[in-house]
Amino acid sequence: MQPKIKELNFIQTLNDRLIRKDLFLDLSYDRMGDAGIIFLCRNKDLSHVQKLDLSWNEITDAGLAVLVGTGPLPELRHLVLNANQIGDEGAKSLALSKNLPNLETVELVNNQVADFGALSLAKSQSLLSLRFIDLEMNKVGQQKLTRFPDGAVVSKLRVLNLRRNLVTDKSLADWAQAGAFEKLVQLNLGWNQITDQGARILAHSPTLSRLEVLVLDSNHIGDPGALDIAGSKHLNNLAQLYMQDNNYSRTGEIALRVMRSRILVEKKRTENTLNLNEQRLDNKDIASLAQYEKLDEVVSLSLRNNHFDYHGAQDLANSPFLKNLTSLNLMSNAVGDKGLFLLAESPNLSQLESLNLENTGITAVGILALSRSPHLSRLKELNLSGNDLREKGLRILADSGSFKNLVKLRISGVPVGDSGFQALVESNTLSQLEELEAMGNTITRKSLDSMTKASKLSQLKKLDLRRNKLKEADLIFLADSPKFQALEALRF
Repeated sequence: MQPKIKELNFIQTLNDRLIRKDLFLDLSYDRMGDAGIIFLCRNKDLSHVQKLDLSWNEITDAGLAVLVGTGPLPELRHLVLNANQIGDEGAKSLALSKNLPNLETVELVNNQVADFGALSLAKSQSLLSLRFIDLEMNKVGQQKLTRFPDGAVVSKLRVLNLRRNLVTDKSLADWAQAGAFEKLVQLNLGWNQITDQGARILAHSPTLSRLEVLVLDSNHIGDPGALDIAGSKHLNNLAQLYMQDNNYSRTGEIALRVMRSRILVEKKRTENTLNLNEQRLDNKDIASLAQYEKLDEVVSLSLRNNHFDYHGAQDLANSPFLKNLTSLNLMSNAVGDKGLFLLAESPNLSQLESLNLENTGITAVGILALSRSPHLSRLKELNLSGNDLREKGLRILADSGSFKNLVKLRISGVPVGDSGFQALVESNTLSQLEELEAMGNTITRKSLDSMTKASKLSQLKKLDLRRNKLKEADLIFLADSPKFQALEALRF
């Protein structure tokens, strides 16, 4: 396409978008250069635009100065300037601009911004709404910082990405001295040149006390740096720490995991309840957690949907700090029969009254181990849903005196048919059962007839039989039967 025709097409497309008052103006990859920015700012009204993407446009410091200096952009929230040729002076112009009162995010990935420009943005006295700066793949740390922007951090800056720069220990010292990290909750320093000394600077900087996420992947941090971070008095709000591909040994790894356990317990505990669901905890994390002495203050522990298996279950079983635990949720972890066997043998769990084993890969073998446990006879609530128990597992459950105190039982999708279900209904040991959930099995009318005749589940108040093999006539039978009408809640 000839240059003039391409230019006319661009202007026509731009006019169409501006006439429509599009809130998101995407002009990326148009390679308009500084001349295009001057044309845009002097001839077009951008006052309504909330997001402006000018990536891959060969814009320099001069072009950015025109963009932020020509006129007010009161609605602009998000400015994307990735892959241009913007350096410190352009960043400084942006930081000093009074025309962007509501700017919240700035993306300057793959430019030429060094320390002074980056610090100017972080400490901007004009961009008071700024909360996110992305400076990945720039030149931060390349040269010694000889001048510092004035003032403290007054914006709402919370997230700073300096990944894949040239940040060194000296750079970190300068940034910490400048107070640029003061309000951050998330800091990405991955793929830089930080060593133990830099890790020590981070660990001892009081300006990082609000930090919740710290990324230090692919640096040069060894055991001394890992130990400094693990022992930091200022990183107590840290919920996520990423330090993959560094130089520390098992000593440093253990210290960091202990730190994480301590912070998780302190941050996630509410009185005597600790919720650690979906925290990506693996076996090593569980091993560290199990040795944290403050667990003895926890009565209810939930570990649903993490990444540990029977090794983690073994560490929980061996923990001397879980003796006060009355509720344990292991749902959606690969505990398996081996893990359940280890839990069943533990005297440390003898106070358990509620155990959630849903979707943990157990079979009838695991139920047998549970039924023979001399320590888990206090159980009042048991969730076995989503496991391959079948009839054999339920018969073990129905015949064991270890489950005589059960009040709530969940066996949805185990899967089981009439024989296994009838074993429960006719059990001599489940006489205290008040709630029974058996969704998603293959129960038929035959089981309903058994329930109307059986007198064993006399305490039953709630029954859930949804998604079974019940026909329309069976549902009518359930609705009309005096036996089932006496229940407080019946779902089918």
